[in-house]
Amino acid sequence: MEIRDYDHERDLDAVKQIWREVGWGDEDGVKALDEFLPTTDTVVFDIDGTAECSVISINGSIRIIDTDVPLGVVAGVTTSRVARRLGAARALTARTLANQADAGMAVSALGMFDQGFYDTVGYGTGTYVNRIVFDPAKIDTGRSFRPPKRLKRDDLDAMYTAMCNRARGHGGCSLDAPILFKSEWRWIDNPFALGYYDGPGETLSHFFMGAAEGERGPYEIIFIAYQNVDQLIELLSLIGALGDQVQAIGMHEPAEIQMQDFLREPFRTRRMTQKSKFESYHATAAYWQARILDVARCINATRLDAPSTSFNLTLSDPVVDHLPEGENEWTGVAGDYVVTLGEESNAARGRSESLPTLTASVGAFTRAWLGVRGSRAPAHGVDGVGTSPRGPRR
Repeated sequence: MEIRDYDHERDLDAVKQIWREVGWGDEDGVKALDEFLPTTDTVVFDIDGTAECSVISINGSIRIIDTDVPLGVVAGVTTSRVARRLGAARALTARTLANQADAGMAVSALGMFDQGFYDTVGYGTGTYVNRIVFDPAKIDTGRSFRPPKRLKRDDLDAMYTAMCNRARGHGGCSLDAPILFKSEWRWIDNPFALGYYDGPGETLSHFFMGAAEGERGPYEIIFIAYQNVDQLIELLSLIGALGDQVQAIGMHEPAEIQMQDFLREPFRTRRMTQKSKFESYHATAAYWQARILDVARCINATRLDAPSTSFNLTLSDPVVDHLPEGENEWTGVAGDYVVTLGEESNAARGRSESLPTLTASVGAFTRAWLGVRGSRAPAHGVDGVGTSPRGPRR
């Protein structure tokens, strides 16, 4: 058994076989790997000369307040039926984290299949994401909309650019992966997209892309991009017009608004559609995780509208138990730091006996740094954060 870099000529058919075994996409979706995989940083777990587990990594950025920080995204962890329970996925994820750090990424993020597994390599759970399914005929923005442009496969470059240029607040991510975005069109069942070319030089300014199921739905909106509130309202009004035919649409709630504000009779509609194919509901879950790869770089990018405060930070990092020896320069972020937070923030290795000490796992500290949870909130099953005026909490 061997962990090694992906070789496109040697491993493509094997990785396709893994994707078929885990049920990721139909044959058209699997075929997208031909173009997609060579543009990624992928590692594989080799058994008897065949790749039986793969982990895909993509670079991008995450916005921290008003600064973009380099982000490594673990975009796909797949294990064949042959490699189950061998520790392959965890070992490859640890190796991927080290590769991301060595490449200059400051943070890593992924979508988790369930809570707990990726905690073992230092990830902490992200914020809750609101998913809402609603009757589009109930949307009431009080605003009109213009006839949109029908967007097709030929518009995917424009859609990717619009996603990169969309409004992003704290925690908003952008991926350096145009071919991945194009592959999404293959992975969506019956894809459709509508939008407006209102940008400079008649570039695509705002749009949404989704999946259309059947005559009446439910539809699913998977991507939405806009640059200001007026454009978002126009898209919501356009979605509402689909209610002439479609009875249910699901989507993640756009940042900084509450969809309920734009729906007439949301509770009555929920009661009337309960247990039906077109049920309206609102669900909340945290399906993504993140972890810091470079403490100094993350802290240096932090700008707080608050008086400066300094403290010792003692971090633990479980990834060290899963890294192949001698393969990478990066070996995790465990250790002692002196941290200052304020309008100008910084962190450096070391310790000051005159300062209070914060002790945490890297996953818990990442959550506090992102604003997911406070330093004193309990977290069941996850290493917490503690403070002491004299030293680390034991």
